[in-house]
Amino acid sequence: MIKMHVRPSLRILTREDIKVVHEAALKVLSEVGVVIPIKEVTEKMKELGADVSGNIVKIPTDLVTWAIDVAPKKIELFNREGKLVAVLENNNVYFNPGSAATKILDYDMMSIRDALLKDLIEFAVIADQLENIAFQSTALVPSDVTIDIRDRIRLYPLLLVSNKPIVTGAFTEDGVPYMMEILNSVCEAYNKPIAIFDVCPSPPLKWSKITLRNLIDCAKRRIPAEIIPMPQIGATAPVTIAGALVQHHAEALSGITIAQIINKGSPIIYGGSPCVLDMRYGTPMITAPESILLSLAYVDIAKELRLPTHVYMGLADSKDMDYQAGVESTIGAILAAIKGVNVISGPGMLGFENVQSMEKLILDNELCGYALKIREGFNLGPEELAIEVIKEVGVGGQFLSHKHTLKNYKRELYFAKMFDRTPISSKYKTDKVLLEKAHRICKRMLESKEINLIDAERRKELEKTVIRVCGDQAKRAIEQAHKILSI
Repeated sequence: MIKMHVRPSLRILTREDIKVVHEAALKVLSEVGVVIPIKEVTEKMKELGADVSGNIVKIPTDLVTWAIDVAPKKIELFNREGKLVAVLENNNVYFNPGSAATKILDYDMMSIRDALLKDLIEFAVIADQLENIAFQSTALVPSDVTIDIRDRIRLYPLLLVSNKPIVTGAFTEDGVPYMMEILNSVCEAYNKPIAIFDVCPSPPLKWSKITLRNLIDCAKRRIPAEIIPMPQIGATAPVTIAGALVQHHAEALSGITIAQIINKGSPIIYGGSPCVLDMRYGTPMITAPESILLSLAYVDIAKELRLPTHVYMGLADSKDMDYQAGVESTIGAILAAIKGVNVISGPGMLGFENVQSMEKLILDNELCGYALKIREGFNLGPEELAIEVIKEVGVGGQFLSHKHTLKNYKRELYFAKMFDRTPISSKYKTDKVLLEKAHRICKRMLESKEINLIDAERRKELEKTVIRVCGDQAKRAIEQAHKILSI
């Protein structure tokens, strides 16, 4: 018998549907155009046949088609030691905390407050120890650092305590080159990429000067860039899902095209973070059903184009660790994993993508384990079909003590570490509040002697580079990290 493997699958759009949306987006790009505020790009576009009027560029279909064809269909990511740890292609799935939240849910205060450098350091320590969180993220924007260096200083604690790839992004025009200096101080960041940089067009159909400069700098250096359109259904995008999808796709295609005309073969990930404007409160609902449908649909399109994929799912719009947060996070994480999205950002996040919680990250690690197990599916081989085992046990028998069970149960079954599965009996002591258990684990991880510190020689080079790039404020960050980590 041929060994077979069964995986769950999920498809929103047929190939014919994808063709309709793709052609509509191409029409938007060629007839409406995109705002591109940097002359270096508009001049190249004009040379290649685009209709340029001021900073509005109408991009011809053949140029977009060329860009899709030459964009890499696989991206390799490495860790701090130069080891290949992730390949973004096909249906490989990797979870990471979302990036750039400005707030944190403080467990001790039981309230949301501005994030600090100390929080970012602790968050990085915890994320490094979670087995189902494959990548780090520059998860928090520290309020106790001046705006001009908030993007680049975030890399320091991650490189100091973690060996995982990083999802990040720059907030300043010169951010990417400076951040690459920091990354390159500890590893071969150009030849063996350790970081993905998020770049977000401004809906509808615009690129800001800062974000466009970031995309150009990534393309010139062949740094993986994640194009993240953020259409707000009913506000900065059409109120219909189909219309918002067309705009999302057009914005993503514009970024892919810009990257390729700057440097053919530049690595690009097709991503997004769509939301719905709640017209009652003016809040952006990232986990609304319509947002999820739009995300799953654009992933169908990206996979049809054979591009690496990204979504913001597995997060919660809820402002607290409650039933709503659990539902919103679970729906997103499991659907994205079944969909086979390469980069899934969001575990740990609350509050409309603007709040992080260390305790939620602990709990979401368990959720990601569930999602990955479901994504894994199961085998239909002779060992798994167990026909002979069923014959041996027979009618009315038991499988608990059979050697087949002993041989396979660890491989076949997922054992939750966080959730209460003890019997309904008073002799078993259970954690009445799951959040309390997550908080105790956070404290244990922060006190752990197994923190993945970089070696002393590279730490010295890292800290020297951070001080040069970030100035005297970096010295305080270094002092804080040393105090927290007892080094």
